[in-house]
Amino acid sequence: MKQLNIAFIGCSQIARTHLMALKEIPEANICGVWNRTPARMAEFADKYQVKTYPDYQAVLNDPMVDAVLITLAPGLHVDYALQAAAAGKHIILEKPMDIDVAKCFRLIEACRKNKLGLAVIYQNRYTVAARKVKEALDQGVLGKVFLADAYVKWYRSPEYYKSGQWRGTWEMEGGGALINQAIHTIDLVQWFMGGAVSVQGMIRTASHAIQTEDLGIAVVEYANGAIGVIEGSTAITPGYKERVELHGTKGSIILEGGNIKEWKVEGCREEEWVTPEKVSYGDTKSPAISYVNHKTQLEEIVRAFIEGRDPQVTGEEGVKSLQIVCGIYESSRTGQRIWLNGTK
Repeated sequence: MKQLNIAFIGCSQIARTHLMALKEIPEANICGVWNRTPARMAEFADKYQVKTYPDYQAVLNDPMVDAVLITLAPGLHVDYALQAAAAGKHIILEKPMDIDVAKCFRLIEACRKNKLGLAVIYQNRYTVAARKVKEALDQGVLGKVFLADAYVKWYRSPEYYKSGQWRGTWEMEGGGALINQAIHTIDLVQWFMGGAVSVQGMIRTASHAIQTEDLGIAVVEYANGAIGVIEGSTAITPGYKERVELHGTKGSIILEGGNIKEWKVEGCREEEWVTPEKVSYGDTKSPAISYVNHKTQLEEIVRAFIEGRDPQVTGEEGVKSLQIVCGIYESSRTGQRIWLNGTK
C-alpha cells in the first residue's frame, strides 16, 4: 500500500487533532515534527512518539517527506508553505489559509506551477449533514435560495487568549472571532451558495483585552443572488451552538451544531432529512474539538495527493472564506461595501 509521508510544522492543540486523525488513516505516515519553540516540540514528540527535526530546512531536505502539514500561527502559513513548495512538498494548511489574501494566491500559483497538491482544512464540509445540504441545494430542492445566515456565538476565556502570544493580534492571527472561530461556518455557507460577491460589515472588541474583534457582523451578497447575515463572536456567555439558516422559495433548512435541525421543504418528509445529534464541532466554550471530521477530510486529502489529483478543498477553495473575512475587516475600517474578486 502506497503511503503519504507527512511532517508536522507546528505542534499546537489543533496539531494534536490532526495527529489523532492521521494515526487512523493507513495511507498516512507521520515522519516527524518541527516547531519554532523547541521545548514545546520536545513535549509533543515525547507524548506522541514522533521524531523531531532540528530546523525547518531539515524537514525540507528530508527526501522521505512527501507533504507538510502546517499548523503554525495563521500569519506564518503561506511563508512556510512557499518554502515547502519550492522544495517540492505537497502542502496541507490548517485554516485560515493565511491572513493575507494576495499571499494565498502566490502560493496557489506556486503549487500549480510545480504540480504540487495544496489543501486547506475546512473539515465541516465533510459532515453527513453538510453533504446532504449541499447535494440538495445543487439539485434545487430548496428552490431559489434568497436568504442564507451564519451565526457563531461562542465564548472564549481570557486564559484562551493568553495561551498563545499570537492570539487576538492583527500581526499574527490577522483578526479575532471571524478569522478563527466563525470562518468555518462562513466557509460552509459560501460553499452552499456558490461563493460570495460582496460584504459590508462592522467589528468591535466587546469584552476581551485583545487587539482584534471578539464581535463581528456583516451582510453578504452571494453568487446565486441570495443575501445573508454573518454574526461571529467569542464574547457570548454562555456560548451557543453555531447555526446556519437557509431559506428559499420551497422552504427552509436549519443546521445547528453540525446537524440538520429542521428541514421544512416542499415535497420532503422532514424525518428523512434531519440528522441525529451525534456530530459535534466541539464545545462552544473551548477550543478542544473532536478529530472525527478532520479524519474524513484528511483521508480524502491523503488519497488525492497519492493519486496525483486535486483534493476537494484546494487553495482556490480555501481562500474564499478568507476573502470574505478580510472584506469584512476592510468594510469595518472604511465604512464601505467591499466587492470580492472584482465582481462589481
